[in-house]
Amino acid sequence: MDITGGDPLYRIHGTASAGQVVELRYTPTVADMAEGLRPYGRSRAGRRQRLPFVLIGLVGPGYAAIIVAQGGGALGSAVALSVMGLFGWAFVLFGHRIMAGTTRGLLAAAGECRAVVDGEGVTVDSAQGSVHLRWTALSCYAETPATFMLYSGDKRVLGGALLPKRGLADPGEQDVLRAILDGKLERI
Repeated sequence: MDITGGDPLYRIHGTASAGQVVELRYTPTVADMAEGLRPYGRSRAGRRQRLPFVLIGLVGPGYAAIIVAQGGGALGSAVALSVMGLFGWAFVLFGHRIMAGTTRGLLAAAGECRAVVDGEGVTVDSAQGSVHLRWTALSCYAETPATFMLYSGDKRVLGGALLPKRGLADPGEQDVLRAILDGKLERI
């Protein structure tokens, strides 16, 4: 007797090492992605990545003020340096929204997603295909009021998984998902 109902994901994840399996069904949005990316900016690695933009935000307008105060150079250079500084500060303050906006097309093409989290890792099925991330490919996670965001271990955070809480069938599953993540990843 086949209890899997023919579902290949059940066969892959039915023998989770922790014995716990959580399934989410959701359609990802840019707002979800922005909320998921925000906590990374507050981590040590995120602050280190933002440092050049802070320096640009300080040095650009500062140097422009020196040019204007000395009365030398072209006014256009001072304006360009000031604009460059504003762009630096814009990225420091709104970088998570800017990065989330760049995923707009990818998220729209994904359509409805099904994610399975278990003792082996995270598998996300979408209209684009299936991705399985083992726990060794992930380094940490963050929980926000609406999402769990899993981050990869690389410096540029090029991989990871977005898990909106609204995708859980039962709100009580948040505790099970949190327990799995706490057992496998560092929380930031």
